[in-house]
Amino acid sequence: YQRRVAITAGHWTPLWSDDEFTCARACNAEVQLFENNDFSTVAKRIQREKVGGVFVAPGDDPYHIALYVPSIKGAHAFVQLYLYGTFEKTAAVAHRSFMKVDNCDIKFNKSGKCAIIIASNDVDKTGASYYGQTLLYFISIRGESNQIVLKKNGPVYSVEWNPQRDEFIVLYGFMPCKGTLFNVKCDPIHEFGENHYNEILFNPQGNMVGLCGFGNLRGKIKFYDTENNKLLSDFVAADATFFEWAPCGDVFITGTLSPRLRQDNEFKLWDVSGKILHHYQVPTDETQLWQLMWINPATLLPPPVVPRPATSKEIAAGKPQAYRPPGSRQGPAAATRSLLPNVQGGVYKPGSDAQRNQPSRQAQKNQRKRENRAKQIEDEKNAVPEPTMQDLQSTIVDEREKKVRNLKKKLHQIEKLKGQVAQGKTLEKNQMDKIASENDLIEEIKRLEL
Repeated sequence: YQRRVAITAGHWTPLWSDDEFTCARACNAEVQLFENNDFSTVAKRIQREKVGGVFVAPGDDPYHIALYVPSIKGAHAFVQLYLYGTFEKTAAVAHRSFMKVDNCDIKFNKSGKCAIIIASNDVDKTGASYYGQTLLYFISIRGESNQIVLKKNGPVYSVEWNPQRDEFIVLYGFMPCKGTLFNVKCDPIHEFGENHYNEILFNPQGNMVGLCGFGNLRGKIKFYDTENNKLLSDFVAADATFFEWAPCGDVFITGTLSPRLRQDNEFKLWDVSGKILHHYQVPTDETQLWQLMWINPATLLPPPVVPRPATSKEIAAGKPQAYRPPGSRQGPAAATRSLLPNVQGGVYKPGSDAQRNQPSRQAQKNQRKRENRAKQIEDEKNAVPEPTMQDLQSTIVDEREKKVRNLKKKLHQIEKLKGQVAQGKTLEKNQMDKIASENDLIEEIKRLEL
């Protein structure tokens, strides 16, 4: 099993460490641990009143086991992280408790030293959200335990670690949702903006990531370079219900699979620029496509070359086009027929859509009148009126009054300077020259006031 989480709901799922030395299974009130694939003897046990889930961290020895204990009789639910072999309640290397939680999931980073707790309840008693409430917490083997602060209210759609770095992306908030990149300190380091996404898909090498909207969304895909967080491409993979990266990391496959969609089952091979490399469609609707899977190599392939970021023209070309039913997508787009054909006296009048959509002669005449009237009003607004004699005289009077006010202001300054001389203060030469020009200023004022 590749999945490392088991929730006991009337059945159990075995969980192995990466080297398959340890296997764990949850059994209601305890977790049983087996070693060396010997299932005849339980090597170790973790006993609690109730076990809601057990999580095995990736990585080799020393192993770490996370345990989720749901709320019992009103007590807090909690998650505890243990070093393998020391499972006493007081021996947990990290602990996080919370209230009002119905479900809990934990996602470790590749090294298994850090993890994100996804704690959710099915009903939001405040009434703020139909989808319940989801909170995110961060824990580590160093004992750190913090809540991850999200800047938009609403559900959490996806949380994923970069497979090669200690960074993770969260898609959250009411649609269009927000995408944020966090570092291992839970600080936001990049915003991907808002769009209709619900899945985060890193390639195996971790140098490219796709933010996608599948399921009940249109199939929007945006690829980013994780080194510089630059947009590489933006396109739509319509009706996709399945996505998986190729081991090489620069090619991926999408599929329309049963039972999610039982008609027009197909798969497409793409590159990260949005170019379709291969397209296979099942022959008839009676034939259904159920599953797709890459044959993975034993070792991780080297990182692929990141393509150049998409230009604005390429992004515009990838914007959604008019909807066409799946059965008509193979041929050229047909002309859209008018929904209101020309019917006169209850009788349909044949003719092309273009003829039926042409306005009548009276409508064309009225349109020309409206255009001429709008042009006339615009010309009147832009026209500059000729100045009248009264306007010219008013302008001259305003200029005289302005000069008189400036001259009287200078006389007021001279009076202040005289007061300073009377007090025995020594003035600068330019100040004495201003006092000497008093008579000239008085004569100028009298001339302007005539």
